[in-house]
Amino acid sequence: MQIDLNADIGEGFDDVAIIPWISSANISCGAHAGTEAQIRAAIRHCKKAGVAIGAHPSYPDKSNFGRKLMLLSATQLGDSLSAQLQYFFALCAQENAVIRHVKPHGALYNHVAKDEATARVLLELMQQLCPKLLLVTLPDSILAKLAPDYGIKVISEAFADRAYRADGSLVPRSEPGALLSPEAAVAQSLCISQQLPLQLSEGQLLLRAQSLCLHGDSPSAVALAKRLNQALVAAGVRICAVTSAADSGTSVSGAQSNGLHHAD
Repeated sequence: MQIDLNADIGEGFDDVAIIPWISSANISCGAHAGTEAQIRAAIRHCKKAGVAIGAHPSYPDKSNFGRKLMLLSATQLGDSLSAQLQYFFALCAQENAVIRHVKPHGALYNHVAKDEATARVLLELMQQLCPKLLLVTLPDSILAKLAPDYGIKVISEAFADRAYRADGSLVPRSEPGALLSPEAAVAQSLCISQQLPLQLSEGQLLLRAQSLCLHGDSPSAVALAKRLNQALVAAGVRICAVTSAADSGTSVSGAQSNGLHHAD
């Protein structure tokens, strides 16, 4: 058994402390959070730790941390995403860092998962700029289903620290229990990584995912990352970055070697 453990970083939080416990990172491209210095530092720390690097583009909306839907035209969105990706690629080139994947952030992640027109904007852009990079998205989403038409390979993702409903959607952040306790997050992550159904009050839910995400902006993010890493390893789950669309990867977490739903 193996799973990729990823976190969103480069957003102005404690990246140095969280990186040793993850196998891949989604690094801000500057549109929803993060200064150039913070983004560069995240790239450098990931490179040093052997953590797979991904671009984390978003709606250009720092005031809402990229978590509010923006009604942009296809041209406006394409131009923004193109600028973000090229900016991030340039920083990685300057740091001599290899990029593995692209993962949209926040409200954009949600929208490309269910809106075909928006999904095609992202896929066309990736086809033009970075066709060999993997795309992290929800299993069975519109984005995942369209990606093969553009030659883009997908990494399917589930969430470690967010509560699910039986239909596969996440409990909205506005509702009680949307954010799981560390104990519940560990239990959920073990079920997902071992391909066991989640036992929910309204029924069971089986999530098939290659990667688990935890939110780096949470106050408990570092402690949760460490706890998840240790619990997964203790259960015999290998934590590794996905290197292809298949369930295979290279173990990159230093800590481990030593020992249709919505994201927002």
